[in-house]
Amino acid sequence: MAKTRLSRTELNMNDIQQPEDEEMTIDLLELFRSLLKNIKLIVVLTVVFGVCGFMFTKLFITPTYTASTSIYLTPQVTESGSLDYNSQIANSKLVTNVVNLITQNNIMSEVAKNVGLESAEDVRNCLTVENEADTEIITVTATTDDPKLSKSIADDTVNTFMNRMMKNLNVRNIEIVDKAKLSYIPSGPNAKKNSVMAALIGFILGVGYSVLKMLFDRRLRNKEEAEKYLGIPVFCELPDFDNV
Repeated sequence: MAKTRLSRTELNMNDIQQPEDEEMTIDLLELFRSLLKNIKLIVVLTVVFGVCGFMFTKLFITPTYTASTSIYLTPQVTESGSLDYNSQIANSKLVTNVVNLITQNNIMSEVAKNVGLESAEDVRNCLTVENEADTEIITVTATTDDPKLSKSIADDTVNTFMNRMMKNLNVRNIEIVDKAKLSYIPSGPNAKKNSVMAALIGFILGVGYSVLKMLFDRRLRNKEEAEKYLGIPVFCELPDFDNV
């Protein structure tokens, strides 16, 4: 038997005035059906956006290279060979000052001159100075689009800072514990991460389209929908002659 409809042309729900206090609700089953109906579109958008995110990252975003070096504020050792407690406390308080002093203009300007950059701000923009939690270890990280430049900035920043501290403040308890290494493996951008994020955007757009399409589709397609919407029984249906 051919599927039937209310009439040969579907009845548009906009032609029937709804009560003003009636709220729009989402039928989860209908939502699921709408998603299944548009599953191909959702999959295509997800794949296309993911591929575009990957290609855009590889072709249009310049890769960056990172080099890191670490310094350690060594505590004094007593005559008995044990660590001096007071010097450890002093070093813990000095760490915050060291993190701030490393990026001061006088040091950054000298580094810029040594590595061939134009200004202290150019060097500062490439640097990240961090203190590992609950330690007196400070890590200086340089990130640029040139692996050799990144290594030079990291090394020269630490060397310049240590020389200034020894010359001006006679501080000699700073040691380099991990020298910067030259690496030609890009540290960024993360093509996989960008691809996943782009794919997620495509997926959300596909799902959003399906939901909006369902919400704004005001047609009544069968007897059950008409009875539910009008609140009165429907006694007959006309066959869908288009599908006979």
